Amino acid sequence: MSPFNFLEQAFNQLLVNPRSSPQEKEDLFDLKTEFEKQYGSRNYFLVPSSGSAKSENESVKLIALHHEAVMNSAKRVNSHFNLNASITWGCVIPWFHVGGLGVYARAFAARATVHQHVWDADFFCTWITMNHIQLVSLVPAQIYDLVQRKAAAPKIIKFVFIGGARLDTELRKKIKALGWPIIETYGMTETASMVAVGEPENMRLLPDVDIGLTDGKLKIKCDSLLTCSLQKINQKINQKINQKIEIKPVSGAWYQTEDLAEVSNQGQNVVLKLIGRTNDFIKINAEGVSLVYLRQILGLDPGLVLLALPNERSEFEIVLVYEKNVQHVEKIIKNYNLVVKPYEKIQKTYCVQKIPYTELQKVQYKKLEEMLKEVPYEKI
Repeated sequence: MSPFNFLEQAFNQLLVNPRSSPQEKEDLFDLKTEFEKQYGSRNYFLVPSSGSAKSENESVKLIALHHEAVMNSAKRVNSHFNLNASITWGCVIPWFHVGGLGVYARAFAARATVHQHVWDADFFCTWITMNHIQLVSLVPAQIYDLVQRKAAAPKIIKFVFIGGARLDTELRKKIKALGWPIIETYGMTETASMVAVGEPENMRLLPDVDIGLTDGKLKIKCDSLLTCSLQKINQKINQKINQKIEIKPVSGAWYQTEDLAEVSNQGQNVVLKLIGRTNDFIKINAEGVSLVYLRQILGLDPGLVLLALPNERSEFEIVLVYEKNVQHVEKIIKNYNLVVKPYEKIQKTYCVQKIPYTELQKVQYKKLEEMLKEVPYEKI
């Protein structure tokens, strides 16, 4: 049974992670109340953003997606990949994330069946075969789990959509060698799911999606854009904290992202090359550094995170955060430092009990940086 009501004129549906803190839940319901004062109580999915807050005083962000936007996205994907009622979907990503919403919306539009299951890498292939599942959506951390187990793709599987984050180059090779028919996607909560497919250096737009650049940053126009975003902002006034709710409607027909990109034409096709987010590029001793590139060198091993922390002399410095149970840290650092430029080497390490992740296994970078203020470090 679907956790969503996709009928028109349904009451607004707020997607809430059951494991959210009481404060986060209170913030979300406050945002929903404020939203409905301006936009009414029907026809919207209100989806918490999976991205990290930009600064310490920003609470969770809520993205308002109109019912029509969600269904437009679903129909676009179904049409492009010829997905119909004969295709059985499997869902192993959270239903309270835009990825889960997208799975159920496509299945509803195609009148297809969805099987939901908690992620279990050891049981995953058996589950696919038992339920005749032909299509799943996964995130890179789940791909990593399958590669670690050398799990060969069941013959019945036709498509594996990968979203949520960039897929590591080595991971891509290994999962393909195991026979998994992967399709890498690019999209976000603000676009109600994917708008382009392919490897990051060579992505093709889905039908009826337009893109452009503003100062090197990607902007998107399509019929599945958010209506607005909402966020509760803490403002310090006379040493007291005053909270206000900020509502940002989409300006015109375009949504401006923070993703750096290049756009080119190949015949009749527009090709998108994703470079990274603006905050993934820093300066160390006046040299430009790509954190995306450095993290690819480090690899996707769980329990390891590469950060760039402020430094008075060099502006930023590269540090490694690792969980207590990670082994061979010295060897990992040595192998990494042999490959990178001198100013890209790991300068410090922090050992933590647990690195904070979202439900889709994205690192919560801002939360991690706050944690490190209370953690001692070791210089390399």
